[in-house]
Amino acid sequence: MRTETRTYTLYRITELSGEAKEKAHNEWLCNRYFYGWTHENCQTLDTFCERFGIVCRNWRYDACNYSYNYRSRQEDCIDGLNGWRLAAYLMNNHWNDLYTPKYFWKGTKGRKSRIFVDTCCPLTGYYIDNCILDPIYQFLKSPTENITFDSLMNECLDSFFRACRDDMESTRTLEYFTEESNANGWEYLSDGKLFN
Repeated sequence: MRTETRTYTLYRITELSGEAKEKAHNEWLCNRYFYGWTHENCQTLDTFCERFGIVCRNWRYDACNYSYNYRSRQEDCIDGLNGWRLAAYLMNNHWNDLYTPKYFWKGTKGRKSRIFVDTCCPLTGYYIDNCILDPIYQFLKSPTENITFDSLMNECLDSFFRACRDDMESTRTLEYFTEESNANGWEYLSDGKLFN
């Protein structure tokens, strides 16, 4: 019987050559990449659809593309609202979906304001809420006659899926991979192969 001992020189991702770093990145994309924010994105989409009375089906997104189909469950008279009438409808029926009371702290005691409101992530508390609601906030700043409820919902969904696609794309970059590798303490051989 024979026992052999091997010695390896291990490198952090930042210590690798550019070519080895690319190889490690490509291997990670092919075998270990996982987009971890799908659940949060789905929660935002489901909450938005439930509160604004629309149905979004057959949707998908990846780092390059996105697609979706939607229909409104609202009556035709609401789908056709535009301009100031649409703004009034949104304020009267969806105020609590769009705004939350601002919270103030004094020492260790906090209280909700009855006057000031906040638009930061009112649906689920996740940042993608701001992306799906941004077209509504922009519309409420200056209501125009050429935007209907139906087209506004389409803009919201388009903004949401574009943000999801962009977020997923950003998690596939070499910079993100480098941060992920450093955070997890992964070590590599000189050629970029992950050392287990």
